Amino acid sequence: MSIHQKKDGRWFVRIRDKESRRLIDKYFGRGIEAERQARDYNESLGLREWTRRTPKQQSPYFVELVNAYTSAKTGQIQPVSMQNLLYKLTGVILPTLGQETQAMNITAARLDKYVNKRLKTGVKRTTVHRELSDIRAILNWSVKRGYITRNPAAGFEMPERDDDIISPPTIEELNAIMANALPHLTRALALSYYTGLRPGGELYRISWNDLDCSNASLLVISAKKRGKPSRRVPIHQEFFGSLKRWYHEDIDAGLPDEMAIVNFNGQPVRSLKKAFNSAKAAAGITRRLRPYDLRHAFASSILAEGGDLKSTSEMLGHSRTGTTLRIYQHTNPTMHRAAVQHLPRLTIPENKHRSKGHGLKR
Repeated sequence: MSIHQKKDGRWFVRIRDKESRRLIDKYFGRGIEAERQARDYNESLGLREWTRRTPKQQSPYFVELVNAYTSAKTGQIQPVSMQNLLYKLTGVILPTLGQETQAMNITAARLDKYVNKRLKTGVKRTTVHRELSDIRAILNWSVKRGYITRNPAAGFEMPERDDDIISPPTIEELNAIMANALPHLTRALALSYYTGLRPGGELYRISWNDLDCSNASLLVISAKKRGKPSRRVPIHQEFFGSLKRWYHEDIDAGLPDEMAIVNFNGQPVRSLKKAFNSAKAAAGITRRLRPYDLRHAFASSILAEGGDLKSTSEMLGHSRTGTTLRIYQHTNPTMHRAAVQHLPRLTIPENKHRSKGHGLKR
């Protein structure tokens, strides 16, 4: 018959039982998700159009959207990624925006104040850019779920990033890190370098079931980006022998074929940060490097050696070749010099009227 909300916040639909003719209340819990479920249930019964019987705030609080978003995404993204997201939301974003901020009040002007406030604390613009991306993702998701009718920050111009340019690791640096790496890190680094897998969802999820020995390739279930949902990456001939050796090691240890290739004593790996930093320090490398930079090395090395751009882009799981060129082709002076040599020869006539004393300065 209608939708109500109790003083304790619980939402319910009041209907009349067909047999007893008594009024029965069906409860859906508290929060914006419960309200939506109550509204959907009311509509599914073909009852009269819903009219609110209790006062409603101007919009849900942003913290409510955060709780609904993180609850829905739990299990869909890697635990480490969820942990980092929760840390940012509860430790930075919500305190800076304000716990009592209504979602529809997060306008462009409000985000301008957020940016200025964060920059005054000394954080990088890239960090603020990532925080704003999380806010925007939550608002867009909330529109799709019907929690809010529109994104109040739509069209907000994001601040420019100030990312440090990290050159991919050289083969000498990689060999030094590998020499000091634990076995599970050795597997992870080799897989990243020879296949360009994304550290995280792709790298940690690859199992022996994904290895096609007859075609010497790996089936990769792509991370949830905009590219293809899956792709096949051919295996380098030198690396194929290592894969076969690791497979026999795991079989001898009694591990099943569905076990991840990157495992620690038979257990899945969730993070490489600590192991990587330790091996990097032991190798005497002090500059900034991340496991992700091996993906850069994969792409840049192939392109530097004249590899096909489209094939490289497909192996990386990109939907556009422009993304590959923009992010992963780290050029160097040798590549610049080689590129210049491809220019067609221009016939330059000698100047027969050149004055004396105007020779080339050395």
